[in-house]
Amino acid sequence: MTAARPVTEWITGTLPKVGNRPEENEDATAASADGLRFAVADGATEGWESGPWAARLAAAFVDLPPTPATFPGWLNGARRDWGSRAAAAGPLPWYAVAKQQEGSFATVAGLEVRRSAAAPGWGWRAAAVGDSCLLHARGDALLAAFPLTSPAAFGNRPRLVPSSAEVPCPEPEWLAGRAAPGDLLLLATDAAAARLLDPAALGPALAAVRAGLRTRDPAPVLAWLAAVQTATNDDASLIGIRLPAHEEVP
Repeated sequence: MTAARPVTEWITGTLPKVGNRPEENEDATAASADGLRFAVADGATEGWESGPWAARLAAAFVDLPPTPATFPGWLNGARRDWGSRAAAAGPLPWYAVAKQQEGSFATVAGLEVRRSAAAPGWGWRAAAVGDSCLLHARGDALLAAFPLTSPAAFGNRPRLVPSSAEVPCPEPEWLAGRAAPGDLLLLATDAAAARLLDPAALGPALAAVRAGLRTRDPAPVLAWLAAVQTATNDDASLIGIRLPAHEEVP
C-alpha cells in the first residue's frame, strides 16, 4: 500500500551551539508523517540529559497532542516512558546518580493544524511551556506570536517542563487560531524565536523558509540559523510549515 502524501509542506533545521557536536544539540524537533502535528523543545543545559528529555516531549506531542483537560495524564505518560528509558540504561556511576535524581528540564511548543470548511480554510491550536514559540505569518506580515511576543520577553529563566513528578510543572499556555492557504506557521526554540520577533529579521527568515520549501532543501534555513548564532551562541531550531489550498491537499 502506498503511504498517503503529507497534508502540509514543512522544512526543518536545527544546529548545535557553535563548537559543539551534533549529538550535543539539546534542542529537539518532531513532525507527524501526515504533516498535521509538529513540536520543538529545548533541553535546559543544567538538567540531566535534558536533550533526550526534550526529544521525548516533542515526540509525545506529535504522537498525541494534549488538551488542557488531558495535559496532566499526557505528562505522566511522557514521564513513564522517560523512566523506562532510564531503567533500561542500567546503573549509573555514583557521581551521576545525584544529577539524575535532580531530573531533566525542557521548554516545549507544539502545533496541530486541521482543514476547516469555514473561511479562511485552516484551523490551528498550540500549546507551550517556556520560551519555545509559534509564529503565524501571511506574506511578510506577522499575524500572531505565542507565547512570547517580543525579543525583550526572553530571559535566562524560562518556564520548564520537569521530568520528575516531584517537581511541579508550570501550567501550559494555550492558543488557537485560523489560517489561510499560503500562510506560514513557524515553530522555533528560544534563540531563533527571539530573532524572528525582531521586525528587521523576520523578512530574511521567511525568505529562507520559503526557499527551503521550494527546493526541499534545509540549507537556506540552516544558513539563517547559523546567522542567528553569530549573535547568540545557543542551540537553534526552526520548523517552517506552509498550509496549502484545499485543492492541493491529497
